Amino acid sequence: MTATTEVRQPAGRTVEQKLRQAWRRQRRFHTTRGLCHLLLWTAALVMADLVIDWLFLLPGYGRTILLLVNIATLAVVFYRGWWRHLERYHPVRIALQVERQHPDLKSLLVSYVQFGEPAPGSEHMSPQLIRAVRRLAAIATAPLDFREIVNWRDLARVAVFSAAVVLAAGASSLNWPEFFSTLFYRLINPAASIPYPTRTHIDEVTGNLTVPQGNSVAIEARCSGLAPAGGTLLVRPHEGAWERLVMPSTEQGKYAYRFDQVLRGFQYRVRVGDTATEVYEVRVVPAPHIVRTRARLHFPAYTRWPDKEVDSLQLEVPEGTEVTLDLGCDKPLKAAALVMEGGEVRPMRLGADAMTATFALAVKESTPFHFRWTERDHGFVYDGDVTYFIRVIPDMPPDIEIAAPTEDDKATVEKKLAVHYRANDDYGIAKAAIVYTLNGSAEQRKPLGTFEKPSLDEKVVWTLKETLTGLKEGDTLTFAVEVADNHVGEAGPNITRSRPLRLDIVSQAEYLRYMFEKRERLMREIRALHEEETGASKEVKTLQEEPLPLPAVPPKQ
Repeated sequence: MTATTEVRQPAGRTVEQKLRQAWRRQRRFHTTRGLCHLLLWTAALVMADLVIDWLFLLPGYGRTILLLVNIATLAVVFYRGWWRHLERYHPVRIALQVERQHPDLKSLLVSYVQFGEPAPGSEHMSPQLIRAVRRLAAIATAPLDFREIVNWRDLARVAVFSAAVVLAAGASSLNWPEFFSTLFYRLINPAASIPYPTRTHIDEVTGNLTVPQGNSVAIEARCSGLAPAGGTLLVRPHEGAWERLVMPSTEQGKYAYRFDQVLRGFQYRVRVGDTATEVYEVRVVPAPHIVRTRARLHFPAYTRWPDKEVDSLQLEVPEGTEVTLDLGCDKPLKAAALVMEGGEVRPMRLGADAMTATFALAVKESTPFHFRWTERDHGFVYDGDVTYFIRVIPDMPPDIEIAAPTEDDKATVEKKLAVHYRANDDYGIAKAAIVYTLNGSAEQRKPLGTFEKPSLDEKVVWTLKETLTGLKEGDTLTFAVEVADNHVGEAGPNITRSRPLRLDIVSQAEYLRYMFEKRERLMREIRALHEEETGASKEVKTLQEEPLPLPAVPPKQ
């Protein structure tokens, strides 16, 4: 008999059969436990998926990620809780497990298994010894049940918990079958957008909007079914967090929220009762902005100023200046206009690229204005929030004065009247003349010349009898100097006159008497001034000769 000769137990199964029976029981245990774990996690994941997708209405990519997470989780559970425990039959391993259960065997069963397997060098072992060991092991293990290495009671808690979760999931699916069918459809088909069943149904919602910047926006929703007293508007600015706003009910089943002024875009969704809409977007189109400004100023001829270009729209120009505005914007325009004070709208001319606008006007009076833009892509109209101002500097009339004579006078018909006058203007004197009347008759003019300079200081001698051929004693001549600037326009130049002076024509004798009286009066005035000056001089001399008082010295302490 060889070392591998099988020793049978006195009755019942052989040791090998009992070992295989224990291994098969162990595999059933691990299979049952793995199946419990797999069912537990499957039911839990389905419930979790339903809650997550129902609360957040995941988009298609979110549901795809959720499905992949579920598959990965179940794969890990399958491997760690089931597959890795399903080992192939190995009698030594089973024998070790039995001996851990029955330590009194003292490695007898392991020796039985090892002696029953051919091993290198076994031909040097005593066959009698091998037979004896195997016989003793068969006798010692005969009353033992190797299947005791698996305790099914260890599986009871897992099985009960798994059954409870599976039953709860099953009861939920029977109670809300439409929810679970919707979940499975949304998970399998990421492009699907069907919502979950709700007691409240949102039939209409404002949806996506594109509005001009600064306008008001009203978000409205109309519901049917169970309509609560109020809803919730969830708003999220771009790169911001969600914010909850109360959406009051305007009437039964209708809800609205109004933003008085919207300056930037945002996303929103409406939640009413147990339902919510998908995410919509309010896109805000900003107003066109001026990125380039150029104002060409063509000054009127009377200023004699060269044309000029500036990059400011706050202008101060002489009256009659032609202003050409050339503007560049940051987006294409459909139309552009200047809005003047009082609401008058003057269209601007657009360039070929629709991003430039020009306008020319001749300014006659100061006026504020702002721009009105019509954006091309959406046709939105924007009134600029910046008011510009063109201040017109009016062409002031020239100033004129007669330096001599300084007062009314008398003269003979032979008088050569010396007239000294001064005049100045902001841009230039064009001409001057003496305007006179004789005995209240119609005005006459004596031209004094034409000029092209802003100021005059002229002296002229007027021989009266050459101009007034019929001049005689007893006549009264009234005259003034008149100057005109070089202003051009409908109103013509600005004209200014000096104060009028009167000249009485008298005989030579009366003129001499008048001159003597005038001389005497001047002499009296001179003597009075001399006496006043002499008195003042004596007082100053007396004050200079008086000694100055010394300051008081305080007594010594």
